[in-house]
Amino acid sequence: MDVETAVRSAVDAGAFIRPTFDQKIFKDQCAYCFKDPHGKDGLYISLKNYHAFCREHAEIYGTTSGNTLFVQFESTKKIIEERTDGEPTSKMTKLTIDSDPKFEFEDKYCVVVHPEYSQQVKNVQNLPEIAEAIAQIANTTSAERLSLLSSTSNAWDAEIKLITKHQNLEQQDNGKHLALTGWTCEVEGCGLNDNLWLNLTDGAVRCGRSQFLSDGKKTNGNGHMQDYFDSTRFPLVVKLGTISSNLELIDVYSYDEDDAVIDPNLEKHLKHFGLDPTKMEKTAKSTMEMELDMNEKWEWSKCTEDGLLLEPIFGPGYTGLVNTGSSCYMNSVLQALVTVDSFQTRYGEQGLETLVNCPLDKLHNDFNAQFSKVVRAMLSGDYSSEMDPTNNHIKPLQFKRVAAGNHRDFSTSKQQDVEEYIRFLFEKIAENSRTEVIDPTDSFKFKAINRFEDRGTRRVRYTDQEEMLIRLPISGDLLRPIPDTENRYSVDMKAAIHAYFDVQKIDDYISPITGEPKGATNTISMKTFPDYLFFQVSKFAYNVDGTQKKLDMELEIEEELDLSGYRGHGKLEHEIALPDEEPTAPRTTPDIPASVRFVAGELMLMGFCENACYRAAYYSNGNVEIASNWLMEHMDDSDINDLFVIPSGTPSARGEVDPNLVASIVEMGFSNHQAKYALKQVPTVAEAVEWLFANMDSIPVESAAVGLSSDAPEPSVTESATQKTFKDGGEKYKLIGMISHMGSRPDSGHYVAHMLKEGKWVLFNDEKVALSQDPPKKLAYVYLYKRIA
Repeated sequence: MDVETAVRSAVDAGAFIRPTFDQKIFKDQCAYCFKDPHGKDGLYISLKNYHAFCREHAEIYGTTSGNTLFVQFESTKKIIEERTDGEPTSKMTKLTIDSDPKFEFEDKYCVVVHPEYSQQVKNVQNLPEIAEAIAQIANTTSAERLSLLSSTSNAWDAEIKLITKHQNLEQQDNGKHLALTGWTCEVEGCGLNDNLWLNLTDGAVRCGRSQFLSDGKKTNGNGHMQDYFDSTRFPLVVKLGTISSNLELIDVYSYDEDDAVIDPNLEKHLKHFGLDPTKMEKTAKSTMEMELDMNEKWEWSKCTEDGLLLEPIFGPGYTGLVNTGSSCYMNSVLQALVTVDSFQTRYGEQGLETLVNCPLDKLHNDFNAQFSKVVRAMLSGDYSSEMDPTNNHIKPLQFKRVAAGNHRDFSTSKQQDVEEYIRFLFEKIAENSRTEVIDPTDSFKFKAINRFEDRGTRRVRYTDQEEMLIRLPISGDLLRPIPDTENRYSVDMKAAIHAYFDVQKIDDYISPITGEPKGATNTISMKTFPDYLFFQVSKFAYNVDGTQKKLDMELEIEEELDLSGYRGHGKLEHEIALPDEEPTAPRTTPDIPASVRFVAGELMLMGFCENACYRAAYYSNGNVEIASNWLMEHMDDSDINDLFVIPSGTPSARGEVDPNLVASIVEMGFSNHQAKYALKQVPTVAEAVEWLFANMDSIPVESAAVGLSSDAPEPSVTESATQKTFKDGGEKYKLIGMISHMGSRPDSGHYVAHMLKEGKWVLFNDEKVALSQDPPKKLAYVYLYKRIA
């Protein structure tokens, strides 16, 4: 049978469906891998459903589906031949400019019938319906691109400044006007003429503090502006040498907010003292520029191994991932997970089966299919070849979109926290593995035991909880100053691990037995030891205003860990259990928690009225310092002294919970999500911890609890830790991977991964993959260990 007859026979057999005017046509990438029309043989577009396949996967799809009719689409880059009339040389081309010389892509279409791919019908004039379909394929924007255009938002990795609360700053009318240049510090005897700052309240000019530069030297500075703020409390200052017409580059700092800020009224505030930014030129580096210099010379260069001549490495498992818009956090996590045995099995070895069995109309939005597509590509070596340097990476756009869903953070193109993404992704994997034999996240999950003791009666309560990561607390007593550095510290990893498992005190806990506020303790141990363990270093601390700052620290790591001292076994024979159902102690003020009454009492000792104190204590989650600040900010409220009654509804109506309270609970071994959820049910740390012990199984899964649309189904409930089997083995582990963060906050900056492969450390910096010469073992944010015994 000749090929045209074979095509006609396939059409008659139902292998061809005429495309509708709004037909989705996939033609940029193979449905099962990342090959595109520019590679060998191009892509084969099914004329039944208009999905595209590479040659290898077209054969598999044609055999399994019975859909045998394809349009072969090849797109080849060619140098444009110069023409005097300015017209392109071919009507069926897409013009692109890479560099000089200019190039164009020449597109070719022909028809083939599975399995005889070498026999092609190039002239389809005798097949008018197929000719019309090919014309529509050529002229239609691809479905992949339409999906990208509808979901992509612009973002970048840079630091995000906060708008200052002093944007309406009251400035003194003292008649002070400054010259546009030639300033000096106004403190008698100082005389510095660089590193100068202008106080926007009264126009005082003072020098800043001395800072380390990237070359190890220090800037001039005697800290006179800090002294000035301490004496006047005038908060907002501007670095004089940074003033120019580009207001975004001017260095503005708020002392009481303890951060670089944006002042929306900066031009007005400067002109108050005679400084017109449009007439001034930038002469000094901003604080951020100096910090970036430090990053380039220290953390950034250390983590990315910048400046070192790194040798690229190729082959299976060494595939780079293109940054698709602040997606380095996702790329780093994927590079870590693809080294894990269970992930290789679930999405690598079993991945093709998952793809083939997924209906094509669901394939591009199916989580398991898209994860399989990415992992198979990363492990294949097809996109990591020394012979083809232009094709040594993949772009996991579809996976990012499908994995994120409508999550309010991960569905954007903004930078995110790696630790939060790991937890989110693991929940997503578990949700999509309920009917599968393998849940690859089981390799990480372990059962933790919480031992809660009432200090008033010495009675105890043991509860199990599922964990997937150990969050190492970095308290002040663990920080050891590094000699000859400024505000830089080292931390012993063993000490940080011990702090995680150490006794945590809950001072305001009220005994359900005696009713006395003698406090309680909580201690974590491990009941099971998984195949792999993630450790996250808590480098980020919360400021009073809820913003985060990063500790400048090194972790003195242990490449091999023995955690046998932290194995727990549950209740001992001589221990007496706390009752599961606690009696409700009588309260002098009905319906008001004892912790709120306590804080209100502390405020009343300061001279405030009773109802105002109860209101402040309640709306501040029972924290004295926060309640005091809340009270000062609301003294002018008309109802501040009205009779206080507990509002109806749950405490979540009070808005976002205090991040400092969240951090306190997280340090006891709970996740951010669990801590926040509990604090929306009860107001204080003690009550939240108690609530968690009693209600752990009722907390919604994080991926379902956030970012839901209004018509989304009710969130599913986490599986009880007692209802599943956990992997358990020896307690010894070896370091096999690290994810490092560069920047001042986890939701900005840049992430890279270093993985130990075949005995060598390899740097994965988005699409760049190379042998590591100096892995930054002391600077990582997340460490990956594998059980060795």
